[in-house]
Amino acid sequence: MKLLPILKLVRLSALPSALADVCGGVALAVSLGLGGRAPDKLGWLLLATVGIYLGGMALNDVLHASKDKLLGKPRPIARGDLTLRVAVAITLALYAAGLVGAWLAGCLVAATALAALTFLYNWLARGRHDGTKVVLPWPMAGAGVAVIAACRGLHVLLPVIALKPPGRGLGDTIAPLFAGCVFAYFALVTVVSLFEDSGGGRRALRLVSLLLLPVVLALPLWVMLRPGAPESTVLGTLSPLLIGAGLLLLLWRALDAARANPIPPKLGAVVGTGIRGECLLMASFALALAPHQPWWGLCAMACYPLARLLARWISPT
Repeated sequence: MKLLPILKLVRLSALPSALADVCGGVALAVSLGLGGRAPDKLGWLLLATVGIYLGGMALNDVLHASKDKLLGKPRPIARGDLTLRVAVAITLALYAAGLVGAWLAGCLVAATALAALTFLYNWLARGRHDGTKVVLPWPMAGAGVAVIAACRGLHVLLPVIALKPPGRGLGDTIAPLFAGCVFAYFALVTVVSLFEDSGGGRRALRLVSLLLLPVVLALPLWVMLRPGAPESTVLGTLSPLLIGAGLLLLLWRALDAARANPIPPKLGAVVGTGIRGECLLMASFALALAPHQPWWGLCAMACYPLARLLARWISPT
């Protein structure tokens, strides 16, 4: 069995964005005073992320095999590079590994909910066949956007859930704001993906461009301006804002190109930029939240060039 079809099945080039989520989530835990046990659980958290994230990507191909074939998408099952049986086996093995990692990390319930949400999203996104077309009713499309965004919002909280003592909550405003920004960011990216198969969506692209600004900068600005904030530092204020600004420029450039010519490849480029951009979003958030432990933000940032490199061979969408 060749390795490349398997790597395409799990869309390996999108994995660095999920690894960056772990870095951002641990930085959030550090800011809440929960970082003491992070080194002991980091490996299991990474296993949980790799298993569930790649399992969800493989499940997408499994559930969408007939749609991908109808649309002529170059995905392994649709092309005949992998049989459906093999793809199902890989998917189940990845989910199992991810749940074992979550159990050992101490966040099995949340990870099980995350795995269930990935199944729900992939089911909602299948659409229905109408002759030679695939139709995705807008209620299902809207539900799918909310579910996949919820997946990311829950995913970034797994380190906090794993590291917090039993019975302790998720903290004050910062954890909901952190997860809410990630939810909104991926909702916007996923809205663009709804047009990836058919093109169009100029109005939606314009709205996405406007909404990205507060979503990307809200958390660093809140950390900097909240009452009792520590004295400003380059790592804690300037770096997060500069990284966030860089992410916005990348996204706006891709969105401008798509608005000028809203064809599937241009829209796919926006989605790919958004997925890779999660690495920069997490770098900005991690440096804002834990400037005294900058390695979490720097590791998240290092995921971005890795994602770009992998995307040369394997599409993230």
